[in-house]
Amino acid sequence: MAVKGVKGVMNQGGQYQVIIGTHVNEVIKDVRKVAGLGEGGIDKESIKLVKKDSLWNRFFKTISGCIMPMLGPMIAGGIIKGILTILTTFSLLSSDSGTYQVLYAAADSILYFMPIIVGFTCGKVFDCNPYVTAVVGAALVYPDLVSAVAAEEGIKFLGITVASATYSSTFLPIVLAGFLASKLEKLGKKFIPQMLQMMLVPVFVLVITVPLSWLVIGPVMNLVSNALSTGMSAIFNFNSVVGGALFGAFWQLMVVLGLHAAMIPILMSNLLTQGSDPINGVMGLTVFALAGVSLGYALKSKDPEKKSLGFGDLASTLCGVTEPTIYSIALPNIKVFACAWIGGGLAGAIFGGLGGKMYSFAGDGMFRIPGMINPEGLDIRFYGFIACALLAFALSGILAYIVMDAGEAPAAEPAAPAGAAAASSAPAAAATKPMTVYAPVQGKVIPRAEIPDPTFAEGVLGDGVGIDPSEGLVVAPFDGEITSVVDSKHAVGIASKDGMELLIHVGVDTVKMNGKGFHTLVSEGDMVKAGDELIRFDIDEIKKAGFSSITAVLVTNSDDYDALQVRETSGKRLEGPISLR
Repeated sequence: MAVKGVKGVMNQGGQYQVIIGTHVNEVIKDVRKVAGLGEGGIDKESIKLVKKDSLWNRFFKTISGCIMPMLGPMIAGGIIKGILTILTTFSLLSSDSGTYQVLYAAADSILYFMPIIVGFTCGKVFDCNPYVTAVVGAALVYPDLVSAVAAEEGIKFLGITVASATYSSTFLPIVLAGFLASKLEKLGKKFIPQMLQMMLVPVFVLVITVPLSWLVIGPVMNLVSNALSTGMSAIFNFNSVVGGALFGAFWQLMVVLGLHAAMIPILMSNLLTQGSDPINGVMGLTVFALAGVSLGYALKSKDPEKKSLGFGDLASTLCGVTEPTIYSIALPNIKVFACAWIGGGLAGAIFGGLGGKMYSFAGDGMFRIPGMINPEGLDIRFYGFIACALLAFALSGILAYIVMDAGEAPAAEPAAPAGAAAASSAPAAAATKPMTVYAPVQGKVIPRAEIPDPTFAEGVLGDGVGIDPSEGLVVAPFDGEITSVVDSKHAVGIASKDGMELLIHVGVDTVKMNGKGFHTLVSEGDMVKAGDELIRFDIDEIKKAGFSSITAVLVTNSDDYDALQVRETSGKRLEGPISLR
């Protein structure tokens, strides 16, 4: 199934990525509405379909969740620093002036006070009081305490020497401290009377977490961070040309494979603790290589739609958004992707040989340039980055133009007609036998596009059909396992042993009924047979509440199937109408 405006969907590194492109901001408000991400947070009643993840994925998703909210301000700070460097280099502004100091504070404050800001986001990620975790972060950069531990005589806490350290511009210690604080908060709420929790739970958390952060967590996490940074830097220290070539060629491939998530915290740590990082510098060149590929693709394509796709991806990539190019051009045309490897690898090798580095946080594409300016002034490394970026862009573009066949098939198939029952022979990744999904509700079948809810009608949650029920009973459409039962009892998820995942959602906006008129007969983890009763519901109660009773039956992993076919039978339950062929 193809959706207009969507470049692709990937599941890598424990995350689902829906590739939109430059107009992503236009769909954010709709995504927030669908996901329940308003001021009140995630709608836990509606979203219960998240499966348990691996420890590896949970760790890096946690790190990402703590850092991502502050990337925008960090990039802004890097751009401001780059502008200030240019102004001082050309003697347009003095570093002693008040103007410089005020603007530099705007740029540098997010780094200096990073433990406080990350501490706040940690509280949200770990589902505890974010103000308490922010206070823990503040204790790590408290000026008097920092000065005391750095003094020659140092200080002791209950007879234990506090290691001299500076936690400004660090994030790993506060992430672990925030995790500890969340566990202590939950523990405190178990034995502290509810009427005293508002005052005493923060006391309990702070008097334990802050000392442990200075005595154990901070020193240990600094050692871990330094060890990881040393290992990453060893590649460049061994041979900067080889390191530049490897990262320049294959960084974007690592993004596709989901391996980049493990490296981003390390690269950020390098930049924060060392003030510069060669790997971050080389990574910027890979974006220009993909931009060149987009241009070569566009120029070689004869098809107007493909040409438009190429130029659109070019603009997106130059602005630092590479996913549209990767998923709509590079991956479907692997030899074109290889052109970006060659261009990025050669440019990275040259830049590595020049000793190039990135000095401050900045965006990607054209927005990376300010971050490449040495605080001491413009030098050969900065001009080298510009030259290498042009080389990566030109070489990758020329190679893509040469190797690409002008008549190659478009990267994405045209979207199926609205309301058509899409068909599926079997999962595309495996030649399994056709599977029949019996109707879980008795009633009249309607096309998916006619379900009176845009989320279902537009196929956001997968392809399928709607059923206008004539009876208030949901039964299992096949043998399988119950994967989810929402608290409001109006929806259930079920997975077959062959891997099909089905969502049965009774009514539209019925989550607002808070379970009234619904009765669930199964629990998450139950094994059921086709025809077993899952949910009983009162159609009249739904209509009385002002909601539609039309039930959405959606294959949430429909991308794994060629298409979906709908066939009508006698209309009796368990005799149709959904059949995957």
